[in-house]
Amino acid sequence: MKPLIKILLVLLCLCLLPFPVIGANNAANITQDTGVTATGYSSAGFLTDGDIDTYRTSNGDVTITLENKDGIAGIYLLFDLEYGKYTIRNNSTNATVTAGEHAMLHEYVDLAVAFGAAPTSVTLEFSSGKVRLSEIYAFSQGVLPNWVQNWHKPLEDGADLVLFATHGDDDQLFFAGLLPYYAGQLGYRVQVVYLTDHRNLTNSRTHEMLNGLWNVGVTAYPVFGGFDDFRIDDLQETYDEYASRGTSKEELEAFVVEQLRRFKPLVAIGHDLKGEYGHGMHMVYADLLTTAAPKLSDTTYFPDSAEKYGIWTLPKLYLHLYKENAISIDYDKPLSKFDGMTAFAVSQKYGYPCHKSQQWTWFTHWINGYDNEITKASQIKTYNPCQFGLYYTTVGEDTEKTDFFENIITYAEQERLEEERLEQERLEQERLEQERLEQERLEQERLEQERLEQERLEQEKQIQEQKAKRTEQLIWAFTVLAVLILALIMVLRVLYHSKKRHKRK
Repeated sequence: MKPLIKILLVLLCLCLLPFPVIGANNAANITQDTGVTATGYSSAGFLTDGDIDTYRTSNGDVTITLENKDGIAGIYLLFDLEYGKYTIRNNSTNATVTAGEHAMLHEYVDLAVAFGAAPTSVTLEFSSGKVRLSEIYAFSQGVLPNWVQNWHKPLEDGADLVLFATHGDDDQLFFAGLLPYYAGQLGYRVQVVYLTDHRNLTNSRTHEMLNGLWNVGVTAYPVFGGFDDFRIDDLQETYDEYASRGTSKEELEAFVVEQLRRFKPLVAIGHDLKGEYGHGMHMVYADLLTTAAPKLSDTTYFPDSAEKYGIWTLPKLYLHLYKENAISIDYDKPLSKFDGMTAFAVSQKYGYPCHKSQQWTWFTHWINGYDNEITKASQIKTYNPCQFGLYYTTVGEDTEKTDFFENIITYAEQERLEEERLEQERLEQERLEQERLEQERLEQERLEQERLEQERLEQEKQIQEQKAKRTEQLIWAFTVLAVLILALIMVLRVLYHSKKRHKRK
């Protein structure tokens, strides 16, 4: 084979090889290459063992130092209990920032943004309270892996939809498809408010709840109600059990009212009044919503939350399986934001599996089928997650009955319309200002024309006056000349006659 042909073949093979993606900027997990030391704990090994179930608790005065010569762009902390504010110090510059403002269990801190560049050494300083940490990860700069939960703060500036889910897996079961569709696909402002955090039984389920929400597209940090988890299949007996545990019905109602006023939802979603499969806590949560909905605008109704967050008029409240004003949501349509998966499939495959502690229960067969034959929400016959009823409305009843947001304008759309209105006002103001300036210009032109005309008339008047004056002067000159001529004639005549008389003598 000729050398030239060999070279061409080699070049052709090289062209066929896959090229690396130029400009790819994925953040790397550099935890194992980062030195981690701690004070306040016997050792720091549990922080980087990759096991969220291993944690330590220390009473304040905890410091954790991370060092990486190539720089640490961000850190991801997994707390086992909410902590609150703590300080992060850049050990190279001694600059500090405050983190933990929203007391999130899973928190990502962008150090590169906080300090202007990725520091090589930082120290986390916890000065008070119980510091109960499970894991800490370090990352280089770039796009974070999907499993890193970079939560937004709760939606106190207004939520399009608030889902009042009782337990940690209810949002992925009886409301399966709702969160992937409205939060993930449509990008609506969706807030989840749980009645219980399960901590009277276990702490692990709060992590499952966060993982499940994040996997289905929710980015607003949820609210964990601190009420006990237990099961009694009766509404009043459940209220009585709460009372025996030190939680009155009024306290439960105050919690629901506060969340409704706090997030000002356009749509609120609650459980079946019969508790789906008869769970008393589901019944309680639905009952509290129906009680609170029509009273939120009354300042005397739980006045503390009215003063703190203001009153609210709730546009819509839907309850699962409510028969009146019934609607059906289609969660079996492919979603572009989830690579063609349906909303139901996202909850089924990505959301519910995060609840590892519940996989042994009958719920797993309910959502998947005994032989994984369930692939659509429409296949579920009992407690179907697509079926709801409009329990309360201040914006009219639904007619199409296929969407929670019929007759509703989302906050983002309201903001867009407000921006359009303000832009129209600005343009109108600009137009009026231009008209005013044009009128001023025309008025100035008119005044200038008047001035010039006045000036011209004045000049003409002056010319006429000058002409008249010259004419008058000429007349006077001719008059004087005529008088002089007459006087001269008279003098000459006198002289002539005088001379003539003289000759006669």
